[in-house]
Amino acid sequence: MSLRIEQKLIDSYFTEEEPKIYTTGAYLVPMEITLNGEKQYVWVVDEFKDDSCDEDGKICSPNVLSTKKKDLISY
Repeated sequence: MSLRIEQKLIDSYFTEEEPKIYTTGAYLVPMEITLNGEKQYVWVVDEFKDDSCDEDGKICSPNVLSTKKKDLISY
């Protein structure tokens, strides 16, 4: 089952996009958000460990944060 994310936070939209990658190890942390006055939680990556690969199986190095979509993954 896939989690589809689309939340409105502080007048900004955060929507899941491509590319999708797979990792054998990542540290996830819960991020608290307030949506319509109600506290909710969403998982976010804190740090990647071990090998990650793209949907074609090619090994890649994901970055947790980037100002450009193309810089989220390096090969």
